[in-house]
Amino acid sequence: MKRIVAMVLFSTMLFSALTGLAAARDQVAELKEKIIALQNKGELGFRHFTLCSNVIGYGRYVPLEGDKVKAGTELKIYYEPVNLYTARRDDIYHIWYTQDIVLRTSEGKELHRGEEVLNFNYQTTSPVLDVYATNSLNLGNLPPGVYEYEAVVHDKLKKVDARYVQKFEVVP
Repeated sequence: MKRIVAMVLFSTMLFSALTGLAAARDQVAELKEKIIALQNKGELGFRHFTLCSNVIGYGRYVPLEGDKVKAGTELKIYYEPVNLYTARRDDIYHIWYTQDIVLRTSEGKELHRGEEVLNFNYQTTSPVLDVYATNSLNLGNLPPGVYEYEAVVHDKLKKVDARYVQKFEVVP
């Protein structure tokens, strides 16, 4: 009899735990949908646009001290595009953006243009809420001086663009 009572009690506790887990999962899904709705209404932009010596992963990078980069090295950049549009069709979430870069002198003379150097077209059954990107540019034989690095993000689904310009100095 004790064994039957223990099994019933265990089954009741397991059912309660699973029911609670399902309710929590539903709440999380509902919150994700609210976040997507806010992001879809928000303005496309950049967060944490940072010149780096190393990029490790999302939110994990080693920023340069200042805006100086040694000649002949590689310029590394970390950023997070914000408010990318998420399209929903059935159980599929879709985000798609591309990124261009433009390198200019401090006087505005264009030295390099790279179109769609990044193309992120992703479809999944779980929404992507946080995205980061890295850029790298080999400075090669760029002479010492002040330059502008422009990143242009194109949200392909919402058909909007955002720009960010970062000045940096190449030093010997």
